[in-house]
Amino acid sequence: MKPVNSWNFTPYAPLDRPERLTEPYICRIAPGMTTVDFDFIDPGAKPKTTHTLYYRTRGTGEYKALELDKEMHGQLYGLRNRTDYEFYVERDTDGVRSAVRLARTSVVPGKVVNYLHPEDPFYGFSGQYLCSPSLIRLPGGRLISSMDVFEGNKPQNLTILFSSDDDGKSWQYLTELFPCFWGEMFYENGRLYMLAVSDEYGDLLIGASDNEGRDWTLPTVLFRGSSSCIERGLHRAPMRLTRHAGRLWTDVEYGAWAKQEMNNAVLSAPEGCADYTDPAVWSMTSFWRHNDHKNEEGLNPACVGGIEGNVVAAPDGSLYDFLRYENGKCLLLRIDPDQPEGELTYAGVVPMEINASKFEICFDEESGDYFALCSRRVTEGNPTNRNLLSLFRSHDLREWRCTADILDAKALDPQIVGFQYVSFLIEGDDILFLSRTAYGKPHNFHDSNYQTFHRITGFRDL
Repeated sequence: MKPVNSWNFTPYAPLDRPERLTEPYICRIAPGMTTVDFDFIDPGAKPKTTHTLYYRTRGTGEYKALELDKEMHGQLYGLRNRTDYEFYVERDTDGVRSAVRLARTSVVPGKVVNYLHPEDPFYGFSGQYLCSPSLIRLPGGRLISSMDVFEGNKPQNLTILFSSDDDGKSWQYLTELFPCFWGEMFYENGRLYMLAVSDEYGDLLIGASDNEGRDWTLPTVLFRGSSSCIERGLHRAPMRLTRHAGRLWTDVEYGAWAKQEMNNAVLSAPEGCADYTDPAVWSMTSFWRHNDHKNEEGLNPACVGGIEGNVVAAPDGSLYDFLRYENGKCLLLRIDPDQPEGELTYAGVVPMEINASKFEICFDEESGDYFALCSRRVTEGNPTNRNLLSLFRSHDLREWRCTADILDAKALDPQIVGFQYVSFLIEGDDILFLSRTAYGKPHNFHDSNYQTFHRITGFRDL
């Protein structure tokens, strides 16, 4: 056994399960109403090795065999809607099998990038649900998506990457990063980077790829966390990096839900650096502590603080961290761009008809307006619902209006449906976005089973 020399694995296997490195591996699952598409790889296969698929309705009868005539791809078809199936791939030469995987047929909005059945234990070393999407377009045209695998009180340390070379119409497995959680990709000077944490409240990490996400350098530790779900450490989400005043800026927190405290800072580095894996190029502001400002006008003393902030430049050139705060309100902190290790200052609370869920803000140069995709707060029922995803627009970051409801599932049970934590890009007249989607009998609305891709056409005219 040799030590690791890169961040990526295809696939990752716990050290005590080395057999996974030579077994067929079902690396992508995409259920439909009467079908289940899947991709697999077989690191242990020899040239011209053939494979057979075995499947059945979950827990009933004998497995049926289906010869796979397409290399590393298969499809179950003619299935019953809203039904659980279990299946595995077997290498014909020696009978070595993949793990048995689960899928539930269902109609789901958007294009399925990946799916994880809520009772599928395959990624149990990290979690059982899909979370934290990040989406990027590379200069050559390739789209890359990432999403981690999480579960409360579990390690939460695996991120799976997929790529698309046809504008999101189809997706292919790329690789896996371990440990990697809450990661955001960005591209600078010919290199693709991933900024992430090692696990919940873990170390802040950064690694790089020079071949469009296939291979990654070993990650560099920028700041140490606690790596404990009950102790204060580094917290973030896949928040975009903003260019302003010659630097790249992004949000980070330090705290823990178990401690009921989240303190806010902003991380930055100069634009144009040759290597962002060098810790020397990065700076972080001091932490703004919500508990020290509870008497400020507009703040709620019962809140733990703001999280998952968008660093945005206002029309007057001021730089702000625009944070998720509480239902219907966002926290605004001012950043001094001349003091990347200075202090953040309280700049008010902004009303916005959204719930307390991660959202992204993107400035649109063509219109001069800011756009945000948010889980919209609705007055009927539970205000924490995430079954209504809406597009918001603002000219000044202070007054926001909803221009369109993009994914509307208010008629469905809000406890098991969610469109949330979207990562989006503006391209021409369209918005492309990736959603952490709970649909078709997930564990609940929060513990998602899908990663879905969507396109909004003519978004400025909505």
